[in-house]
Amino acid sequence: MKKSPITILFFLLIFQNMLAQKEPMKYGKVEKADLEMTVYPADSSAAAVVLCNYGYYDSNNMQFVHQRRIKILKEEGKDYANLAVPGAEKTNVKGQTLNMENGKPVITKLSKEGIFIDRITKNVYSVRVAMPNVKVGSIIDVEYYFEGIPPHYWSFQERIPVRWSELVLEENTLFSCRKTMTGYIALAESSDGRWVAKNVPAFKSEPYINNYENYLSRLNIEISSIHIPGAYYKDYATTWGAVAKALRDDEDFGMQLTALNFYLNGLEKEIRATTSTPEERLNKAYDAIKKIKWDKNESIWPSKNGMSYAFNKKNGNAADINLNLILLLRKLDIQANPVVLSTRDNGILPPYSVSFDKLNYVIAQAVIGEKTYLLDATDENIPIGLLPERTINGKGLVINKETQDWVDLTPQKKDKSSTMLILKLGEDGILKGDWKKSSFDFGALDVRENYKSFNSQDEYLKDIESDNLGLSVENYKIDNLDSIQQPVKEEFSIILKNRITKINNQMYFNPFLFDKYTENPFKAEDRVYPVDFVTPIEKTQLLSLDLPEGYSIEQLPKNIKMVLPENGASFSMQSTVNENKVQVLFKLNINKPVFFQKDYRDLKTFFDELVKKQAEMLIIKKV
Repeated sequence: MKKSPITILFFLLIFQNMLAQKEPMKYGKVEKADLEMTVYPADSSAAAVVLCNYGYYDSNNMQFVHQRRIKILKEEGKDYANLAVPGAEKTNVKGQTLNMENGKPVITKLSKEGIFIDRITKNVYSVRVAMPNVKVGSIIDVEYYFEGIPPHYWSFQERIPVRWSELVLEENTLFSCRKTMTGYIALAESSDGRWVAKNVPAFKSEPYINNYENYLSRLNIEISSIHIPGAYYKDYATTWGAVAKALRDDEDFGMQLTALNFYLNGLEKEIRATTSTPEERLNKAYDAIKKIKWDKNESIWPSKNGMSYAFNKKNGNAADINLNLILLLRKLDIQANPVVLSTRDNGILPPYSVSFDKLNYVIAQAVIGEKTYLLDATDENIPIGLLPERTINGKGLVINKETQDWVDLTPQKKDKSSTMLILKLGEDGILKGDWKKSSFDFGALDVRENYKSFNSQDEYLKDIESDNLGLSVENYKIDNLDSIQQPVKEEFSIILKNRITKINNQMYFNPFLFDKYTENPFKAEDRVYPVDFVTPIEKTQLLSLDLPEGYSIEQLPKNIKMVLPENGASFSMQSTVNENKVQVLFKLNINKPVFFQKDYRDLKTFFDELVKKQAEMLIIKKV
């Protein structure tokens, strides 16, 4: 029977559509060419490559299937055999490692002992697998599947190259999703329900970058509503105001701040009896809650045993600690609210894209008069006025009693230090004298955390000596180590060898004895991602050098002052000579914590000049 052109076209379109939707991989069916591959042609430096990453959501069965295949090419690529993907509380996993032995594939199955399911937030889970018998040349083949809603994101780009990545989401009448695409890699195909990326290069990390996941090309998926006709309807957060209301009404969050809290009564009375102002009560409450040891779990949800249990046992997660702080401050008549946020490791919280599941941390906001304090009591070394680096990440959502607001988490205080070196140079080229250093705010926090990471002061000093060639510390003193609202002050009596180069009757000496840039951290001509210093930086160094008898200065480093547009950063250097004494004063200020792409060329030039200046020599000659 002769078919009409329209009928033929109809069948051709159906056939073409079927070809377009063909699955890019099937679990267990591995190409021999991939098994024999020793180098990935598109990137010969790759330690491993994602051969295929395929996700399919079956709306009829409400089941998500995730298939993932990775080729290990180098020894360091074996780290990618430990996989982690978004999943559900009940995720089924099967996997196998394939190796070529004597020209034939040998299969090692994944055991149950190699499968782990972690709860990240209230509704978000991560599934981890540790694959067996992994070698250079192995192929990792894994399939995950679970019932329910789709995962909350899909990454098309990774830290290793990706040959093919595809996500298919069938529409479902029972729920609707918000989908937002982020990143810098263009997709090969994109439709309402299918997204494909091909030959995606590895993400190349660069110096001073926020969490790399902020810049990966990925699709973020958020459930906006669930509707079961005649039985159930729930409209999930479609605005940040709705997120705030949901948290206020949640029995595991907002209701915890209105529940009975008799266990704090004794502490409240003790603080009231020993203080006379709101500021004193704030400080006492902050110090008292710090006695709860943080278990390193980041969460906006209190642990299962409850906040009173965490308080009494002096151990809990971030929510246990900071929500207890809010409760105590309210009992002390100080206005206090939770601030929910996304940590740096979890990625930026975009105010323009609502995402309930992106929230993974909570801090406290306290208001006394016209002054607002942001507080995190998880770290004993953090003073009032500073936040730990993990929380410095864009904006946080303030959950007030009836409203919601945003607060900027950008630090107002600096990584600040001031160093003074008062040294005498001997004819033998040995430097002796005092090294005095004062560290403030984030700089003081770094010193405290570093100092306390050693078992003793001797170990701390030995580490400093090993990091500085030719340094011997004769005496040492530290002040304000535990007075966290004060700067840390250190004094060293030192001897420095091997810092002078003698040529004939001249001595060549670099005045930057410690803490200098020996190379520009920004080597790329252009940069896609912002430069993130986390905090503003202020460094001051003063060298006062007494020359040996019979020597004079032949050449000083030239004075200079360099300032970036809008005073984003600056450095200056001044050298002076007074009789037999040389003084070199250096100042570095990085006033903007974040520099965007348009400022990168200027910043790169700035560090080029900084490195050159700190490499200049002071030349001393014998008269």
